[in-house]
Amino acid sequence: MNAEPSPPSAHGLLIGRSALLADVYAELDRRPAVAVFTGEAGVGKSRFVHELLRRTPSPDAVTLVARCQEADTPFPFAPLVEALNRFRSGPLPADLPPVTGALHALLPDLADRLPPAPPPLGDPRAEHHRVLRALHAYTAALGEAVLVVEDLQWADASTCALLRTVVADPPPGLGLVLTARSRTAPHTDAEGGDGLPFPLRAPAHMTVVERHLAPLSAAETGALAAGLLGAQAVPDEFADRLHRWTGGLPYVVEEVLRGWPDSAEYPTGAAGEPPLPASVRRVVVERLRGLPPAARQVVAAAAVLGEPAPVELLCSVAGLGEPEARRALAAALREGVLHGSPHDGGYVFPYDLARRAAYEAVAEPERPVLHLRAARALARHTSPFPLAGMAEHYRRAGRPAQAARCLEAVSYTHL
Repeated sequence: MNAEPSPPSAHGLLIGRSALLADVYAELDRRPAVAVFTGEAGVGKSRFVHELLRRTPSPDAVTLVARCQEADTPFPFAPLVEALNRFRSGPLPADLPPVTGALHALLPDLADRLPPAPPPLGDPRAEHHRVLRALHAYTAALGEAVLVVEDLQWADASTCALLRTVVADPPPGLGLVLTARSRTAPHTDAEGGDGLPFPLRAPAHMTVVERHLAPLSAAETGALAAGLLGAQAVPDEFADRLHRWTGGLPYVVEEVLRGWPDSAEYPTGAAGEPPLPASVRRVVVERLRGLPPAARQVVAAAAVLGEPAPVELLCSVAGLGEPEARRALAAALREGVLHGSPHDGGYVFPYDLARRAAYEAVAEPERPVLHLRAARALARHTSPFPLAGMAEHYRRAGRPAQAARCLEAVSYTHL
């Protein structure tokens, strides 16, 4: 994904975040301040920041919003340049320091309002450092300001260098808001990371706020669904099913319920899953494209199995050796495509619709091969045999005789 999806369109729906919003608002008002929000794509980081900005700025405050984009060859300072160029209609700070004249090339639309460009230094590294100092000085000259930089997982090296400088030497009136994609809370994953591409080293006088936005609970998912559907409440069973389909990610919940007919009944019991939204499919497929080939094989194996699976089962279905499969699985976990299951130690998709999208991404000629491997791997690695599951895999592999034998065995076990 190039960016976290846009905030939900239904105004006023910020289920499960109100207390956090009030807490962060109070802290961010103690300038200088930096607030870092991490969470999975679709968990609502952009929406949360949007609500925060609605409360934070005073009428005279400057607000700049920058968004990093995934790119093979990122342009230096790209998100900040775009944010500053969008600000060209507003008043520039008075008495800009002379060093900000170094921004002529980066901000051509503002060139006539900047100090004169300084003479060239003749050293690319010195020129780069001067531009960094110029951007820092420009940020400081904004006075009371909020600078938002989203999707830091895709920030270019120059943007990271500037943000490190701003955090280490913060302008007194600045509120810096950063978001980054991370499926775990700060400092809790195996590598000890916090989702940021650089360490957050702030001076003692700077207010630091770090929050991880977790997916919604089943009850909160039901409350969000009720709000989106204009209902007082939804049945608990529907809320549970919706939570399983979407993993409690607000963006996915909204996409599933988008266009939900007012007269539609809530599916219960053995009712099937909802249609797979095209937007959710695109998000999952784009994430898959960023994985190495072996990791995509492991993800395809997990999609075919459909249930939490241990490493040895994924190895067999993916057709990989264990060392390669473990490396591939680690890549899928880092990207949040698969999660560890806390209940049985296996690995699974974060929500059911993600598994469906990953399964549909498997080329049709490959599916029978994987289903046949799955049936045989279940016979080797599980006890007692999951005969009904094996029968379904044999059926999808085009082996009706073996499927029938498994179903006969199931009937014998129930005699």
